[in-house]
Amino acid sequence: MLPGMGERGGRGGGRWISLRELLAFDEGGVLRLLLAPSGEDVHVNGMIIGDEGPARSYAHRVVLAAGLFHSTGAATASIREAAARGAAAVVVRAGDDLPSELVSAAEQVGVALLARAEWADWDDVATLLRSALAYADAGRGDRMADATAGGGLAALASVVAEFTGGSITIEDTGFRVLAHSATGPEADELRRSTILGGRVPDWRVEELRRSGLLRALWSSDEVIHRPADGDSPERLIIAIRSGREMLGSIWAAADGRGLSPNAASALSRAAEVAVPYLAQHRLRESAARRREEHALRGLLGGDGDMSTHAWTLGLPPDLRCGVVLAELDTSPQTHTQTHVHAQGQNSAQAQAQGQGQAQGQGQNLAQAQRPGPGPGQAHVQALGQEEGQGRGTRPSQGQGLEQPGPGRGLGQPGPGRGPLPGPGLRPGQARGTGPGPGASAVERTVEVLALQAAAYRSGVRVLREGTRVLALLPLERGDDRDLLGLARDLDGLASSMPGANRVRVGAGPAVASPLLASASREEAELVVRVLRAEEARGRGERRYASAADVRPALDVLRVLDAVRPVLESGSGPVHDLVRTDLATGGELVRSIAAYLDAGGDVRVAARRLVLHPNTLRYRLRRARERFGVDLDDPDTRLLITLAVRLTETP
Repeated sequence: MLPGMGERGGRGGGRWISLRELLAFDEGGVLRLLLAPSGEDVHVNGMIIGDEGPARSYAHRVVLAAGLFHSTGAATASIREAAARGAAAVVVRAGDDLPSELVSAAEQVGVALLARAEWADWDDVATLLRSALAYADAGRGDRMADATAGGGLAALASVVAEFTGGSITIEDTGFRVLAHSATGPEADELRRSTILGGRVPDWRVEELRRSGLLRALWSSDEVIHRPADGDSPERLIIAIRSGREMLGSIWAAADGRGLSPNAASALSRAAEVAVPYLAQHRLRESAARRREEHALRGLLGGDGDMSTHAWTLGLPPDLRCGVVLAELDTSPQTHTQTHVHAQGQNSAQAQAQGQGQAQGQGQNLAQAQRPGPGPGQAHVQALGQEEGQGRGTRPSQGQGLEQPGPGRGLGQPGPGRGPLPGPGLRPGQARGTGPGPGASAVERTVEVLALQAAAYRSGVRVLREGTRVLALLPLERGDDRDLLGLARDLDGLASSMPGANRVRVGAGPAVASPLLASASREEAELVVRVLRAEEARGRGERRYASAADVRPALDVLRVLDAVRPVLESGSGPVHDLVRTDLATGGELVRSIAAYLDAGGDVRVAARRLVLHPNTLRYRLRRARERFGVDLDDPDTRLLITLAVRLTETP
């Protein structure tokens, strides 16, 4: 039951709630009370995000300490200043290691201190506060609001049915039924199937979309009248909005009798009263989704308490499972390559393109040996969307928010298991930024892959991270081939998208427990890197594989990752050769690599390089004379082989 907050406010009045009521409204657990030295009945009537300057009143407001806590001293000063300016509470991004100085400062100045949940972000806190205050703004003073306060949406549906003389359903934006009035024997078949199924049937949604009614509903604040049509009775519909944000809708059907003369005005008032309830419903669902997303990210990244993560996801600790990773390649060349492949053009064009890429490798050894930054945007043909199916982006987190702590991203090689990159994301979206034209097409492609992965089997957990999709696949029947089967399905879907960028899919090995999922994820990442390396070296165009399929190459990658720091920081003839030559085009490095790959056979290596054997001999002699590199020495050959492979390894 929601607290009776609104009796102080009324629509258009000075709305406020108590801290106690705010916490009761927070069913999703976005906030946690650390201390309230002035009690939990202090008034709250707004919020401050970060430092909004001296002109802004802090009186009775909750301060979201976004970007303010650069140090313990700064944090303490911010808490004291907030209290001095009349703030009711301060929300901090806190873990178990919250400095005791902050708690002491809040206690001394009498301001409440709240902690933001680890899985939540500042957007979630702001949405919670706005929704709680919207409840207060709904007010009291009429029968509809008063009756609803005791029973929520179910009570509202019953009261609206009395006022309108119709049968009522209250639905969210996904056409799921959240509440409905009593259904009499005269109810039409559509209403019965909607209530029994818990949502409007798909065929009905499509019919409403084609008729234009949904477009009118989403764009209007007024009650929409739909006349009776055959067996379908007369209906009144109105959207439920918080500002311009669409939360759901209320439908009134004239079942067996006409609607009352004041039905439209009653429906308008009902839409106002319903706002905080639907906002809370959305918050509750969002909190559950974000908690599970946080747990899945921790499980796949090997970060945090694995048992807690598995429990949050409802995964038994003895469940065999594995990870499949699909990565969209958005490098500049990929889109062109896909078009060449899709249109069946001859291999000479592809070969020329590959040679053009090879000529662009002149760079410092340390730069060449490190994996580059994440791929840039690419122009992928967006899949068509039907009317009403667009997805909005999350609001910006604003300036000055804390950035995620340092850590190795999943796409970066190296020992140990780093956390998954980036802050918590709503699936398929980047927080705090609006996608550009290219980025939105990429996100749409990733979204389709995620949907395919989720539909592969019941129980699949899917995480979208930028241009990647990670799927945790339960193997209840113990068939490890299902991992490769999912990889094959994702590749098939990606290949069928006209003009889409290349997608590489790696299937990690099966593990005995979800607690070991990060090990499967690590190998799935290595498989994708192997596929990239094969293509970069012109040794095939496999787009998906399992860890078992590429085991030797996968083990080589592990070796290269282990020796990378040594070679980057080393010195001597081999390092001088590689650094200097790559800076001027890499001719010697490529020649030596071909020579070593050919087992020291000059003629074979020259043929692969399309050179005269004497030209290759001259280059090898120049490497010896200029840099003092002895290619007859086994240790030198091994060192050069490793250095060259590092320059070629994505």
